[in-house]
Amino acid sequence: MRKNTFKILFRDLKNRLKLISGHELNLIEKFNEVIGLIAAFHKELNDHVRKIPFKDKFDEIYYHKFERPDYMAIKIYYTLLFKFQCSLPVAVPELRKSCYLEKLKELDNWFRDHRFLYDYYRMGYTDLDEVLFIRGAEVTLPYLQDIPELDKTISTPGDYLFSLFIAYEKLQEYLLTELLKLDQHNPEFSAITSPKKSLDWTGEIINLVELGYAIWLSGQLGSGKTGLQEIFNWLEASFGVEVGIPANRFREIKRRKRLSRTRFIDFCKTGLLNYMDDDDAFHPDDEKDKHRFN
Repeated sequence: MRKNTFKILFRDLKNRLKLISGHELNLIEKFNEVIGLIAAFHKELNDHVRKIPFKDKFDEIYYHKFERPDYMAIKIYYTLLFKFQCSLPVAVPELRKSCYLEKLKELDNWFRDHRFLYDYYRMGYTDLDEVLFIRGAEVTLPYLQDIPELDKTISTPGDYLFSLFIAYEKLQEYLLTELLKLDQHNPEFSAITSPKKSLDWTGEIINLVELGYAIWLSGQLGSGKTGLQEIFNWLEASFGVEVGIPANRFREIKRRKRLSRTRFIDFCKTGLLNYMDDDDAFHPDDEKDKHRFN
């Protein structure tokens, strides 16, 4: 009941926040409206968590790992966005671009500083779940010592940190989108080259997730230094799709039972091998020539 109720309320909240973005209000007025709506949603959510017990520890872990971070990240994101937008130069493209790039670098450094738990978040690990996502659990991990004091009746160190990951990733997406817009209007100092002709991804989104992880793990971009989120931002921009949170979609792949976990990669491999076999059958002389020169 909780899951369905608050998912519906959360979807409604996001729709109302989108409407506010189109209102003719100044930045502060928009922010006040946004935070007011989010605060009302959070109050209802937190009151429910305090009053209604979880069925068991697995139910509690699921809520604090997969539900609450989404719900809390939205406030963090809009607060960060408001502060950043207030600091932007109004009408100097070069300065605005510099601010976008500087903020992206700052976020990248933060993710690097929290690499261990960020990988835990992205890869869907479970080993530390009872420490990270159970209220009141004793926390001895050095990675969590900089977490602020939390209300232990409604929150855990893990859900707080996962909320930050989601909010910061969303801010990265905003910054990259704004950079693209800026570069399109000012091609003379373009830092990100957008494709001349976009291509549509017409397959299942889960296949693109599988491909994105394969590219990241193979280290084929940026000498292996390109981050997973950067790769998915690039894929989304290139194919005009929205993947969402890669780690959540990756869990869907890991949960496959009847089908191969690497179904799409296997499909590509089979197609490529069949193509090679067919090509060899049509060009037998090429095979003879190849052996002659070896």
